[in-house]
Amino acid sequence: MKLWNKTLITSALCLALFGCDDSSKVDNKLDQAKDNAEQIKDAAADKARAIKQEADKQIDDIKTQANNEADSLKTQASSIKSEADKKADAIAQDAKNKADAVKQDAQQKSDAIMKEAGKIKDNAIVEANQLSADAANKTKEIKESIAPEQAPAQQAPAGQQ
Repeated sequence: MKLWNKTLITSALCLALFGCDDSSKVDNKLDQAKDNAEQIKDAAADKARAIKQEADKQIDDIKTQANNEADSLKTQASSIKSEADKKADAIAQDAKNKADAVKQDAQQKSDAIMKEAGKIKDNAIVEANQLSADAANKTKEIKESIAPEQAPAQQAPAGQQ
């Protein structure tokens, strides 16, 4: 038999043996036991409600804390993003400035090279003209030096005719 059944049988025997001459006494004890059971039940329900309320409060506190931390993280992320955007803009501006400087330097060098090429061209033209003039003078001198020698030779054949 189970322990519970043994306990009930033992209780019934004890009541029968030791006298239950007064049923009001038993009823009174039974009512008192019921009241105690009700009080224990009510106390347990109150304790359960209190525990639930405390748990709900802790849950609300944790939710509030989590929301605060999430807001803080959002603010930090926004700040980091803003700072990264500023750095990216600064890097882009620096790169643009450097590119402009390189472009300007290249333009200046190109202009200098073009100017130098123009000078070289002009000098070459001047020298070519000088050489051409010198060559023309030399040719004229050579023709003049050859011309007096040919002049008497050309006159003699004319006189023979």
